[in-house]
Amino acid sequence: MGRPKVTSNKAKPRWLGYALLLALALLALWQQRSGYTNPSPAGTANLRVYFMPEDEDKALSALNDSLGGARRTLDLALLELNDTRLGSLLVSVAARGVRVRIFSEREHRTETLQTLLAARQGQQRGRPRVSGAEARAAASPSGAHCERIAKINVCYDDRPGLMHDKFAVVDDSAAWSGSTNWSYNGLHKNDNDLLLLSGQPAAKVYHDAFTALWERKGSSPSPKTLDLGGGKAEVYFAPSFGRQAEARIVKELQGAQKEILMAAFVLTNPRIISALNAAARRGVTVRVLLERRNLPDSREEDLDKQVQTRLDANPYTMHLKTIVIDDRSVITGSFNFTRSAVSRNDENLLVLTYPKLARRYKEKVWELWQAASRR
Repeated sequence: MGRPKVTSNKAKPRWLGYALLLALALLALWQQRSGYTNPSPAGTANLRVYFMPEDEDKALSALNDSLGGARRTLDLALLELNDTRLGSLLVSVAARGVRVRIFSEREHRTETLQTLLAARQGQQRGRPRVSGAEARAAASPSGAHCERIAKINVCYDDRPGLMHDKFAVVDDSAAWSGSTNWSYNGLHKNDNDLLLLSGQPAAKVYHDAFTALWERKGSSPSPKTLDLGGGKAEVYFAPSFGRQAEARIVKELQGAQKEILMAAFVLTNPRIISALNAAARRGVTVRVLLERRNLPDSREEDLDKQVQTRLDANPYTMHLKTIVIDDRSVITGSFNFTRSAVSRNDENLLVLTYPKLARRYKEKVWELWQAASRR
């Protein structure tokens, strides 16, 4: 009989584990700095856009159909919630047994609770008519920075930056995004866009982003590309990939050949301003529409004389963060053209290479431009 085979149980050298961790860290760093976009989820996403305030009724009807049709989960990352039409919709969905979760900016906690409590009490229009003290007393703690009201779980950010997202995910079927705050003014008075991305690929991208916020993972999902069937949508989440989002905006501006039309709630980002100036100097027609009330903060004085600027005429707020380039592409989302959007805030940026959609955005921004006053 031969000698029995002896299997060593000696541990592998520790340096192998450290080397693997280092390799993974270097790979993640390379992906961030290169703007690497992971392969998009399989399948096609359908996109529909609504412009506020003119499309308010259509948008609310679509929101009712989409959110009201949730079967299992409804997740929302919202800067604020103070419109009881939307609050009533969320409360009715939760009452059916759907898991509804809201991740919100902590500075707007009271408004969110007021909206949900007012909706539970039957208010269906306008701003909530319950007191902040009553709303806070009606909520039950459910964890660190979290509470529960009207069968809805609400958690708040605990980072120094602003939780500036405005998106929602319905089951595995659809996602909503854009510049629109889920507020009375956001829907009824301010100039905004609201995008519906239907299909499982879009839902997965935004579900991953919501999960990162809800579980406080400390990092956003890497950029993804969605097939729109005739176009594409590149989706970025800041602050983890804010630098890549900024670089993508600059690259798109550098590729402009004829025209750049921008509507900016606020404009302070030096790289974006520099790219606008460079485009104007090489003969591209550059028009920048600025929100009037943010003029003291915007750096329009850094724009070259070749860049045409106007101030919006909306007596409320021009809240778009949109750039239309050569009738072929659109940059939009919650992402303001600021340094904070790049490095501090939770944000969502979309780069839409879709000529049909670009023409629709141009019509909206051009209408605002024509109504605006000259500097």
